Amino acid sequence: MSPGRIIPRFRHHVLVAFPMLAFAALGGLPVAGQVGTVPGAGSSLPSSSVSATSTIPSTVSGVVINAVTGLPVARTLVRLNDRAVLTDHDGKFEFDQNTEAQGNMMVIKPGFSSSPSDSETSNIFFQSNQLAVPLRLLLYPEALLTGTVLGPEGEPLPGILVSARRSLYDELGRRMVNAGQTQTDSHGNFRMPVPGDSYKIETRYVPKDKATGLAVLPVEVPAESSFDTSDVIRIHSGEEQHFDLRPAVRQTHRVTVTVDSSEREMGSVRITARSSNGSIFQINASSNGSTGDTTMELPQGTYTLIARRNNSGAPEEGEATITVPDHDISGVVLHFSSIPSIPVDLLIDEASTSDNSEPSLQQFNLVLENDQPDLEQQSATIRLTTAANHEFRFLASPGSYHLTARGAGEWYVKSVGDGTSNVLEQGLVVAPGAGGTPLRVMVSNQTASLQGTVKLNGIPSICWIYLIPTTPSAEAVLSMRSNAEGGFTNAHVPPGSYQAIAFERRHSANYRDPDALGTFASHVQSITVNAGDTATLDLDAVGNVEMLP
Repeated sequence: MSPGRIIPRFRHHVLVAFPMLAFAALGGLPVAGQVGTVPGAGSSLPSSSVSATSTIPSTVSGVVINAVTGLPVARTLVRLNDRAVLTDHDGKFEFDQNTEAQGNMMVIKPGFSSSPSDSETSNIFFQSNQLAVPLRLLLYPEALLTGTVLGPEGEPLPGILVSARRSLYDELGRRMVNAGQTQTDSHGNFRMPVPGDSYKIETRYVPKDKATGLAVLPVEVPAESSFDTSDVIRIHSGEEQHFDLRPAVRQTHRVTVTVDSSEREMGSVRITARSSNGSIFQINASSNGSTGDTTMELPQGTYTLIARRNNSGAPEEGEATITVPDHDISGVVLHFSSIPSIPVDLLIDEASTSDNSEPSLQQFNLVLENDQPDLEQQSATIRLTTAANHEFRFLASPGSYHLTARGAGEWYVKSVGDGTSNVLEQGLVVAPGAGGTPLRVMVSNQTASLQGTVKLNGIPSICWIYLIPTTPSAEAVLSMRSNAEGGFTNAHVPPGSYQAIAFERRHSANYRDPDALGTFASHVQSITVNAGDTATLDLDAVGNVEMLP
C-alpha cells in the first residue's frame, strides 16, 4: 500500500449519509418511432439538465403497445399528473387543453406491468419537449407460475406459502428477492403472476400443518438449484408454466440441546437447522433458563444446527451436526466460540487534496461478502459495526470473503490491506480465532471524469450505463443514467480499466463473473481512465428486445 495517514477510529462514530453512484437524469419514455420501456424516475445527481422548450404543448398524445406482441392495448388507464384517460380500441390516448410544461405519467392495466422488471417504478417524469411529440408507451404482460402442492398420497395441502424468488445483483451486491408470494387454496392450488425472468419456486418449512398435524418439509424447484448455474426456471412475459410440488410430510421429534458446563448459560440464542440437502428450517426453540437446555421439534433426518448468541461486546456462535431418528433425542452438546473480530482503520492517500472535510468509514458502505454465501442467512453479507470503544470492526465467522464498498462523493476506496496483501486483489480468509490485525482501508479523491453519449437504434436515449472494473476494485459495478439527449457524465470515476455497456432498462447480473456480458459482447467497450483526466465514451445500448428473458 502507498503511504497514507491513519484516521483515528474513535473520530468516526456518527452515521453519515452518502450519495449513490447511480445517478439519474430526468426520466421519460422514448418518443414516437422508438421502442422503449418504462424506466424509473430518478432525482439524485442529474447527469446534465434536459433542455425543455418554453412552449407548453396544448395536447399530449400517444399509444400504449403490448411489448411482446406489438399490438395496441385497449382500455389502459393513463395518468398525466392529476388527469386520467382510458386508451381506445387502438390503444391511443390524448390529453387536450394541457396547461403544464412538465408531467408525471403512469400506465396501468390489470395483467400487465409498465416495466419488464419489478425493480423499476411505474412513475415517469417528462419535460415539455418530450410531451410535445406522440409517445409510444410499452406494457409487459405478466408471466404466470401456477401449480399444486400435494402430500405423499396425492392429497392437497392447503395454506402452504409458495414463493417465486430471483437473484438480484446491483451496487449493493447480491441478494435474493421475492417476485411473487401466495398461499395454496383448499385444493392445494397456487397462482402467481410475476415479471418475465429467471426464478426458483420454494415452499417454507411448516412445523405443524393444520390439515395433517405433521411437519411439511420445504421444497425447491428446480431442486437444489443455484443462480450461478443454468438450473433455474426461465419464464417469458405472457407465458404460463405449471408445477406440481411434492414436499415430504413427517412426524417431528423433540431434540434437547445442552451447553457444555464449562461455558456460560445459553440465555437468548437464535438457532437455525440446515438439513443434509441444504434446506433451511426456521425452528421455534424454547430455553430453560435454570438448566441451560433448549428444546426444539425436528423431523427425522440429519441436520446442522447453527446457533448465535449475542453477548455484550463479544457475540458467539456454535455449530453441531445431529441425526434425528424416529424418536426424541437428548444430550446434543452445542459448543460456542467467539466470532472473530477484525478491526478496520481508515487511511487517507497522501496524494489526496480537498477543501472539504475528510470522509468517515461509514460513508463507504463497507461489506464483507461470503464467497460461498448462504443467501437464507444473514451471514451472507457482513456489515461494519461499531464497538463500545467506537472502533470499527467486522464480526466475521471463519470463511473466505471479498470486500465491497461504494464511493462517497469525490472519494473512493483505493486499496485495502491486511498487513500482507491487498484484500481487493486476493480476498480475505478469516481463520477460527482470528482478529487483532486491522484492515487498513485507504481512500483517495484522485479520480477521473467520464462523459459521453448513448444511442439506442441510432437515436440518443435515456439508458442505464454500467462500468465493470477489470482491475482490482471494491466496486463490482458503477452505474449511471443518461438524459433525454443521451448524454451522461460522472466527475468522480476511480482510476482503472473498465468494460462499459448500456441498457435500455436496468440490468441485473453478477458482474464479477467474466461471462456475465457474453450475450451482449457486441455492445461492450473497454476503457481506461487515469486520475485527473477526462475520458469520453460513446455507447450503443442494448434494447429491450435483446433483454427480454
